[in-house]
Amino acid sequence: MAAMPDPSQWHEPARDVPVMGRPDVLVVGAGSAGIAAALAGARRGAETWLIEASSFVGGLATLGLINLLLTMDDGNGHQVVAGLCQEFVDRLEARGEARFPPPEQWNAEDPDAVDRWRRWGLIWGAPPEAVRYSVAFDPEAFIDVAYETLAGAGVRLRLHTWCAGALVSDGAVQAVMVESKSGRQAIVPSVVIDGTGDGDVLKAAGASMEQVTVPPYLWFRAGGVDEEMLAAAPPGLWFRTTGRGRVLVPWGPAPDRVDPCDPDDLTRAQLACREAARASFDGLRRDVPAFAHAWIDDYARMLGITESRRLQGDYVLEKGDGDVRFPDSVARTGHWTRRHVVYDIPYRCLTTSALGNVLAAGRCISTTRYVHQATKEIPAAMATGEAAGAAAVHALGSQGRVHAVDVDSLRKDLSGSGVVVGGPDHGGGAPGAGI
Repeated sequence: MAAMPDPSQWHEPARDVPVMGRPDVLVVGAGSAGIAAALAGARRGAETWLIEASSFVGGLATLGLINLLLTMDDGNGHQVVAGLCQEFVDRLEARGEARFPPPEQWNAEDPDAVDRWRRWGLIWGAPPEAVRYSVAFDPEAFIDVAYETLAGAGVRLRLHTWCAGALVSDGAVQAVMVESKSGRQAIVPSVVIDGTGDGDVLKAAGASMEQVTVPPYLWFRAGGVDEEMLAAAPPGLWFRTTGRGRVLVPWGPAPDRVDPCDPDDLTRAQLACREAARASFDGLRRDVPAFAHAWIDDYARMLGITESRRLQGDYVLEKGDGDVRFPDSVARTGHWTRRHVVYDIPYRCLTTSALGNVLAAGRCISTTRYVHQATKEIPAAMATGEAAGAAAVHALGSQGRVHAVDVDSLRKDLSGSGVVVGGPDHGGGAPGAGI
């Protein structure tokens, strides 16, 4: 008698999968890190593809309504994130869709200046507080800038496409399996950059990952707020943002921690956070006169989850590394809640010995949970994305082997593009303009 099939499993028959293409560089995930990675790759002449599961680019910066660049300085008045992130700020400012303190105010402890920029959501952390080089921006304008720059660089963008797996042999990803309305396809790149935030490609390829549970949030924007009344009111848990009469509310928490990689947890959190966000808004209308005639403009389309999986890579950046100047540093970042804390980000935080042609970018790079609080932010994500994109092009000369990259050459390349790379020869930068 034939054995009864296991009712908890179903066998999927083997099948041939069509190859969508063979780009030099494939970037998976079009959040801020993925956008920067794709731009850095394409602008250096590589055939670069960028795939994204959702219907928009930008990730948490746009879909998540976390439209704050926290922070681009070191807490001492020196700029430590520049490059593509600064280019986006310049383009957003030219559209009138960015707000940030002028350089002469960076590191100022003047109470009036601190209060002004705190109301824009640009000052966080314990006293003594000071003005930081952080930026409030419009998320729709960020999307437009991203589309324009990606098209201008020749990046092939494909939305509504997500990573469904990775085929690994000889210590390298030979193909990334993707799913879309067209069905399953394979992309066969020379180098893969994981910009998914959750480390989806790295996980699928068998890399060592750390995974955590987190409290989820859902940010929203309110319109119709009386700006004069709001300016006269004490600061609250809301921020000014671009657009007259509009504020950003970074709230709407779920009551429980969730597994950010569990769709059932995410579904429960999505519903609970929306309910909490609505209750928060109703409370503002009831208790804060400036909100009496306000309405909800929009809820974030993505939960405000900023950590899930992290690569355990060739180097794990840790708390004590704040004073270390790494010779293979390819990016720097300050800390949005801790002044004077700066991290060099070594190239080794983007690589893993388990995979010879894969780079991490953004919040899934190799750090401890403590350091992740700095590297998860949008400026740092763009910096590591830019580094990964440039490194991928350098690796093409070695058949895509990311460990064969001449890091000194990579650092010079990045520095020539306006990136603050850090390292032993980094002098701290010039106040205000300091690259």
